[in-house]
Amino acid sequence: MASQASGSVRAEALAHPTTMSPASTTIDWGEIGRDRRNPSQPGPLDGRVIVRFAHAFETGGGMERYLDDLDRSLLARSAATIVRLYVGSGSRSLAPHTETIGLGSLVKVPLALPTGENLQTPSESKRPGIPWKRLVRDRILYNPLIWHLLIKWWLASRRIPRRPGQLVGAGRTVAELMRQHHVDLIMLHFFGTADADEIVLEARQSGTPFALLNHYSNDQFLNLSVRKHTMLASGIAGVNGLGLPKFVRRDFCNLSDGIDVDFFRPSMARPPSGAPALPLVLLPARVVRTKGHLDLVKAAAALGRDGIAFAIGFAGRADSPSFTDELRRAIIQFGLVNHVQFLGELSVERLRDWYGASALVALPTYHHEGLGRVSLEAQAMQLPIIAYATGGVAEGIISGQTGYLVKTGDTEGLSLRLRELLVDAPKRKAMGRAGRQWVEERFSLGALAHRHEQFYLRVIASRKEGAFPIKS
Repeated sequence: MASQASGSVRAEALAHPTTMSPASTTIDWGEIGRDRRNPSQPGPLDGRVIVRFAHAFETGGGMERYLDDLDRSLLARSAATIVRLYVGSGSRSLAPHTETIGLGSLVKVPLALPTGENLQTPSESKRPGIPWKRLVRDRILYNPLIWHLLIKWWLASRRIPRRPGQLVGAGRTVAELMRQHHVDLIMLHFFGTADADEIVLEARQSGTPFALLNHYSNDQFLNLSVRKHTMLASGIAGVNGLGLPKFVRRDFCNLSDGIDVDFFRPSMARPPSGAPALPLVLLPARVVRTKGHLDLVKAAAALGRDGIAFAIGFAGRADSPSFTDELRRAIIQFGLVNHVQFLGELSVERLRDWYGASALVALPTYHHEGLGRVSLEAQAMQLPIIAYATGGVAEGIISGQTGYLVKTGDTEGLSLRLRELLVDAPKRKAMGRAGRQWVEERFSLGALAHRHEQFYLRVIASRKEGAFPIKS
């Protein structure tokens, strides 16, 4: 779910690994949870303490941008305290630090990633990839009779084993926080893992409600460990409502996404140095195989042979040297050396400038996207999108009006849609205007904050002492 070309600061964290655990030091939480309410304008979350857990760094890509925008929007409306547990970089001490934002406070608490381990993402998690394992899970373990009589009770008490790429001390850190302060809600933005399981255990023992927010495609809910947390949670949400398994549909809340439509406005962009004079197709994502860079090169090859004028910009950090080498060889093979630029890791301001210099955005992703945040940013910048209909990407695009959805892996279809929009500037601009209107109406930060507030209040109202009931 990359929201900007930069991806995240994972490279820095892995370059300076640390083995420290936050639990080894007494945490000074300061005046966390104090009520800074303005009596004349009470906010919906005034006085509340919300704890977030995610497999995310302090700043960086799609997840980090989502959390930053969300927390700033919520704290602009309420005198609340939000505690964010994140992946600490070895370049700074593992100590909490507090920022005063709007009416409230954002407390950032780093957790350690063991030396030599890469942060686990959904594509690297425990979702069964072998057909016979999926068959056993879906046909036997998830058989309604076996599930209700045996499996769900076994799963509820089963501890999830730790795997590489999971954080250290998550449960102990949350336990210490809850001993010192009243926590109203724990939001898990990553779950189905041992580090999240530690937090779930602490929440259940203390009677603190916790909710899940899935940022990826909804087939994640089929994972056995994810289903454990799903049946124990007081609330279940996601960033899109596509492809939901039957067992989560009744309780699911679609919180969608939101972006700063005032920041992502065409008039705010400045011409970047090195921008081509030809119509630019921008692919803003980390340079890894699953983001579809190679497919875009293959789709563009026919355009070059037919003499269609275009340029391609790959805006994102190169996370796989071997794939980058393969991609460069393909660019040479298809005769596109003079058409392609590697723009590297960009700040959000620089990314906005490159949006402003582009004709359209291509997102031929195979990654298990939740919504595809860059598609919202691009449409706010009045750029049409051509994207694979992977995961929840389809929920952010009106195909035929604000862009086009293409079947995943259909490079010929991708090429045809690129050709159509590159040669028809009036159509590009009309789609761009429609995309801006679409994002303003549905994906503003104000709308995102309101959806979260209502969801949080419903979950907090479900608070019970002791363990939560086990759902189907």
